[in-house]
Amino acid sequence: MSHKGKSFLARFEEIFSSSCLIVMTVLIAVQVFTRYVLEYSFEWSEELARYLFIWAVYVGCSYATKEDKHLEVTIFRTIAGGRLAKPVTLLSYAFTAVFCFACAWWGVEMIQFLVTTGQKTPALEIRMYWVFLSLPFGMFLMGLRTVERMIGVATGKIDPVPSAEV
Repeated sequence: MSHKGKSFLARFEEIFSSSCLIVMTVLIAVQVFTRYVLEYSFEWSEELARYLFIWAVYVGCSYATKEDKHLEVTIFRTIAGGRLAKPVTLLSYAFTAVFCFACAWWGVEMIQFLVTTGQKTPALEIRMYWVFLSLPFGMFLMGLRTVERMIGVATGKIDPVPSAEV
C-alpha cells in the first residue's frame, strides 16, 4: 500500500512501533558493545529497551489488526463456510473488540492507581504510569481497528474468507 493511501493513525502506528524497535535495537547493541568491549555498563539502557519493546508491541498490535496480520484460529469460519462465515467472523470480532475495550478500561483504572502511588522506574526514575499507559492506549487503538474491520465485513468491503483460506 502506498503511503498516500494510509491514514494518519496508520502512519503513526507504523512509524511509532518501528521507531521504538529501532531505538531498542540500537540501545541493546550499544549496551552489549560497552559491556563486553569497554567493560562499562549503562544502568538505564536495558530498562529503556524493555519499555520501548512494550510500547512497540501494544501500538504494533493495533497496526497488525488494521493490516489483518494477526494470527487467528479460523476453524469455525472454515467449518461454517459460505453464508455462515460472515456472522462467525463478526461474532469473533465483537468478542475481540469487547476484550480490547475492557483491557483499555481496566488499564485506565490501573493508570489512575499508579498516578496516586507516585511509583517510579528503578533506573530511569520516570513515573511508572508512562510505561503502563501503553496498555490502555494500545488496546483502545486495537479495539478501534477491530470495530473498523467489523464494519468492513458487515458492509462487504472485507471478505470474511480470504482466497488464501479456500
